Parts: sequence; C-alpha cells; structure tokens
Amino acid sequence: MKAFIPLLLCLWIIGVIRADDTAKIATLLAPAAQAGGIVTIPPGDYHLDGVVPITLSSNTTVSAYGARFHLPEKLGDKSRIILFQGTDLVHFTWLGGEFIGHVFDPAQKENAWEPSVNTKAIEITTTEGGATHDILFRDVKSNGVAGAVIGVHGLTQKGRDGQVITHAERVAVESCTLLRSGKFMWDYGYLWQILTWPDAYEAWEVERAKQYFRMDMVHDNLVMEDGDDRVRFDNRIKPLVVSLTDEPREVITFLTTDLPKNILHGRQYFIVGTNEKYIKISDQLGGPPLKFDGNAGPATSLCYNLSACYSAWAPTGAGPGKGAFDITGTKDVRVTGCQLSALGDTMHIQGCRNIVFANNQILGSRMGAFFLAEFCQNATITGNLIDGTNGSRVMSVEKSCTDVTITGNTFRNGGRGSWINQPKNFILQGNVFVNNTTKNEPDMRRGRIAFQTGKPVAFPELYFTLYEEGASYGPVIVKDNVFALGDSAPEDAVTFAPNGRDIQMTGNVFQNRTAHIVVDPSCENLIFRENQGAEVKNAPVGFNHGRR
Repeated sequence: MKAFIPLLLCLWIIGVIRADDTAKIATLLAPAAQAGGIVTIPPGDYHLDGVVPITLSSNTTVSAYGARFHLPEKLGDKSRIILFQGTDLVHFTWLGGEFIGHVFDPAQKENAWEPSVNTKAIEITTTEGGATHDILFRDVKSNGVAGAVIGVHGLTQKGRDGQVITHAERVAVESCTLLRSGKFMWDYGYLWQILTWPDAYEAWEVERAKQYFRMDMVHDNLVMEDGDDRVRFDNRIKPLVVSLTDEPREVITFLTTDLPKNILHGRQYFIVGTNEKYIKISDQLGGPPLKFDGNAGPATSLCYNLSACYSAWAPTGAGPGKGAFDITGTKDVRVTGCQLSALGDTMHIQGCRNIVFANNQILGSRMGAFFLAEFCQNATITGNLIDGTNGSRVMSVEKSCTDVTITGNTFRNGGRGSWINQPKNFILQGNVFVNNTTKNEPDMRRGRIAFQTGKPVAFPELYFTLYEEGASYGPVIVKDNVFALGDSAPEDAVTFAPNGRDIQMTGNVFQNRTAHIVVDPSCENLIFRENQGAEVKNAPVGFNHGRR
C-alpha cells in the first residue's frame, strides 16, 4: 500500500502537468473579443491539444514572453492542429512565446509524430469582403513545429494563378527564432533512392522507407530471361500501359540490382509493349524493345509513375502550407532580423506585393531555403545569410515574379543551386554563392541519383527557366557576384532558358572550377562580359531544365 500511494501521486502529478490548457488560454483572450486591448499570457508551460483553435481578435496585443506552448507528445497519421486562429484581424500584435513540437526527423530512428502531421501555431485568414491588416509578430520562438508557426493569408482564388480576391495588408515578422519548424518534406527521390540502393543505408532506414514509399506503385517477382524482350509478371492489377510521353509518370525504374547486363539499375525505361502477362521496355520513348543480356535474379521488382515515387516531395496525406512562416496574398510584407530553419521549405512568401526580406539568417533547410514563391511583385532581398545545409534549392524565385532585387546576400551549401523561373525585371547583384550543388555529389547520403540516367544529378549553380513553353522572360541583370563552385558543380554553371530578353551578366567571378555560362540561341539583346573564370557558350537549353 505504501508503494501504491506514491505511484498514484506520480500519475496524478503527470496528469496535472499534461492537462490541456486550451480553456485557460481562451479565457485570458476572451475579453479582447469585445474591446481589444493588451492580453498577457503569464510565463510558464502550457499544453495545448489544438483540437479546437483558440480565437484571436482584432485591436489586440498578445504578450506571451516566457510562455511555452507544448503541442501533444504523440500525433498519428494525417493529424491536423491549429493552436490560435483569427479571421479578418486588424491591428493585431503577438509578442514573445515559444511553440514546442516534435516534427518528424528522418535522421532519428524513433519519432513521436508521423511525417504527415501538420501543426500550425498562429493562423490568420481573410474572407471575401473582409480585411486583414496591420499585423505584427515579434520575438516569437519555436522548435519542432510541423507546419507554419506564423501564417497570414489574403483570400486567393483556387485554380487561378496569382489571383488574389482580398489582400491582407501590412504584415511584419521581426526578430523571430523559428527553428526546425514548417511542414515536413521528404525531398525529391529520398525514399526511392533508399529502396533502390538499400546497401548504402541502415536496415531501419530501409524498413522505414518501405513504410512510407508508394508501395502500391511497385510490381514484384519479375521474370527477365536471357535473349527475351519481355518483363513477365501479372499485369492485370493496376496494369502498366505503353509510355506515350517522356513525363515521369509514364516511366519505370528497377529497384533491385540483380538484372540483365544491359539493364541499368535506377535508370528510367519506357514501356513500348504490354499485355496481361508482361511489358516490353526500351531506353528510348517509342524505341525498339530491349532483348536482355542475361537473367534477372529472384525477387526482382520495379516501380512505375516516377511522379509519385520520385518527384513527390511531401508525405502522403500531408497538410497544406509550407515554411516556418507562410505568408500568401498579402501587400506590404516585411521580414527582418529572424533566424529560421526547417525540415522542409524554410519559409514561404507567395502571391505577395511589396516585400522586404532583410538581415535574416536561414540556418538550415531540408528542402528549399529562401523561397519567393509564385507571382510575387516588387521584392527587395538584402543582407541575408542563407545556409542550405545540403537541402534542395538554396534560392527559388518562382513563377513570374516581377520587379525583384536580390543584393548583398550570402548563399551557401544548397543542394540544387538557385532557380529563377520566368522572371520579369530581375536584378541579382553583389551576392556570394558558395557550393550550392551538393546534391550532385556521389555520396549516397548527401547526393541524389537522377532516375533519368541512374547517375548523380547535375544541377547548375544558377539557372533561369520557363514554366510555360514558348513564353519569355527578362530583363535580367546578374552583376558583381562571386560564385565559389563546389567540387560537384557541372561545367555548365549558369544556364539561361530560351526566349530571354534584355539579359546582362557582367563583372562576376567564378572560382575553383572551369565554368560555362550557357545561353540558349533564342535569347536576345545580350551583354555578357568580364565574367572572370567563366566562358559564354551558345547552346540549346531546355525550357524547364533543372525542375527536379
């Protein structure tokens, strides 16, 4: 009995500590719903289950210095949580506070949260005819939140690129430290590579890859015999059909190594013949079927639809949003003095106008580091230190961003270079780029194999692309930058897609390796000079090269 009483006491104490504090916080905020004012959340630990978001109100300042908001210890597949939520907020300020979660981390053998968990700390939305404006976040901290800690959204029209119905306005994020926060992302080809080269990974990593890979896209127990041109298996369930295009969704790769001598492990093949009992494959779209040189071993398998198996970067069932902060459809955005890192995209600004992103540090990213997403206008990016830590692109300026100036930043350790996608009025001047092609490395843990070739990927340090074939881009000025190329950077270090107009690339310095600046012959009104360490090469460039 004496031992039993302390045990009961311990269980009671644990229950008290972990009791949900949603009602307590909601009670503190409730008076502001009528008259606004200053609400102080006292220092201490608060456990919030996020089942019902706590409502935020206009004309309110929330002071949460010293408050630590703990999300649930365990969250299962496709769990969705929003802790604080407001609609059509005006003159709203949030100061201080720390949000603590357990975002999935592939480097850890055991994880408390599933990859598809989506947890948001503060989410502000706008309605048609409503208004969201004069929003300030300062000194907010986080660690391990599996979604945006700060989300502010104007109302956008679904299915219409860049169409904003009602803008949010005047949103500032200052001196916030948001670490390991944002929606978790696997990265392109991560699970596929583990299952294709399992000997390069720990046994537990392989078993986990099987758990989360699209195993419904795998066919097992294939038969491939010497001199035959058939890959034999039961092709009646989810039957594979002839490849009509070279799109990833229409190709296959083999996951196992014991293959005929003329079949390359991890390389794409096209289906050129099919029935209920077999397929025939070629290394060319519509090419002749390959006759096999030797037999395949037992338990040979393939995967198909590489759009789902390789290119899909998000976990199956993942929730919406990206980044430690996610600001969309907003005018007059200012992000200054923040420190950020994520196990996905680190930050996300999309469909916004009049943007200042200055004097921030991105300390690490599993996917995109700096991410100015689609249809942004009038952006100044200056004085930032961006460390990609072997993630995906160190910088992305996506679909049709207009009037963008990027000056005086350092970009380093990215995985897939810097991607500028169909820009208009774009200036890149006075920046330092250091080894941003680490995904090109042959090391299986740092590098990535391209399914198109079965060999390491070959991303340029900087590449300009189109998302609309036949469209144009420009003017573009790339001036006075330093490119310290890494050991795995390709010779074609900078590439310009077709139909560029009014492009100047002058006064840049390329270090460490031979470099080519490759310009598609269709580009017009060009000035390329005094780019030390690089030569200009006139050669065809794919309009959407470097996408994956």
